[in-house]
Amino acid sequence: MLKGLHLNINYTLKMEVKFLKAGTGDSILIHHKSHNILIDGGNDSSYMLKQVEEIYERKEIIDLLIITHHDDDHIKGIIDLLKLIKQGKFGEGNKFIKKVFFNSPRLILKKISSKKERSQLSYKQAYEVEELFQKLGIKWELCTDETETEVYGNLKMHFLSPTKEIIQEYSEHKDVYLTSDYRCDWEVSMVTLERALDKSKSQDRSLPNQTSIVVLLECDNKKVLLTGDVTPNRFESLITELVSENNDNPVYFDYVKLPHHGSYKSLNSRIMSNIDCANYIFSTNGSKYYHPNKRAILQVLKSPNKKQKNFFFNYEEAMSNLIITDKEKRDYNFKLISNNQDYGFSI
Repeated sequence: MLKGLHLNINYTLKMEVKFLKAGTGDSILIHHKSHNILIDGGNDSSYMLKQVEEIYERKEIIDLLIITHHDDDHIKGIIDLLKLIKQGKFGEGNKFIKKVFFNSPRLILKKISSKKERSQLSYKQAYEVEELFQKLGIKWELCTDETETEVYGNLKMHFLSPTKEIIQEYSEHKDVYLTSDYRCDWEVSMVTLERALDKSKSQDRSLPNQTSIVVLLECDNKKVLLTGDVTPNRFESLITELVSENNDNPVYFDYVKLPHHGSYKSLNSRIMSNIDCANYIFSTNGSKYYHPNKRAILQVLKSPNKKQKNFFFNYEEAMSNLIITDKEKRDYNFKLISNNQDYGFSI
């Protein structure tokens, strides 16, 4: 079913995926010829807004905006962008932003929830985005694993999560906010962490993260998986589906953006045993929740696929925080690679 994606830093000819510096969060910009897809805005929008200005100066538009879920470190930058559009920058909002996927509370209640009269689903920033969309005349749609593939030339975007059932459950809860693990593992050796790697019972089960939109990019025989903040139970389920479609073999990706900014709570050995990938990306400046975790790196390294693993960071400081020795890199056969652009990491 799924083919791959050719990536190149020359967006005028090939595909470029930019993992922008966006504070502790995600902001991913995809260029393909004259097409532009923006996924999330992080909680520091400075680099994202510069990129959007360049799009506008080229007389192009944002063909698709995806807000994976409502957490501050994914949605705040989008609010900043919409406020600028409201002030008259970037022209008419509903012409500059052509299409939007956002599983917002208001739209969920309208389209999916069976308990509209009782549901109290409401989140301040998600509501602010809804209000700005309405004032700007920008329409938005729900996105689930049943959403049709978006096609831009030879670029395809498959949507793997969430399911309608997850969104239904989400719609019936009030104020379900992300819970984070504040335990730091940066100063602990990898050998010590490895001993209890799969004994943790603190896997992420938060509903907002379960609703996170997961996107698979494919173009020219390569694949990139963008996981948002997907929880491990949902991640495991969608990977299991892909493995089944692949004759029960591990599914191959050229790059995987690790979920939830490298939290060990978002991975487990069952997920990693079914992924065949050498290149993994962290999106965070490392200033909150002690992300990324060394234990997330260990989960990747302990997979049955023993090829050398490469870990890419959109902030150099997040890489430095980990305090990983050269001996550990040799012993576990991996590399750490910092941002290759001022704005972050580009593939």
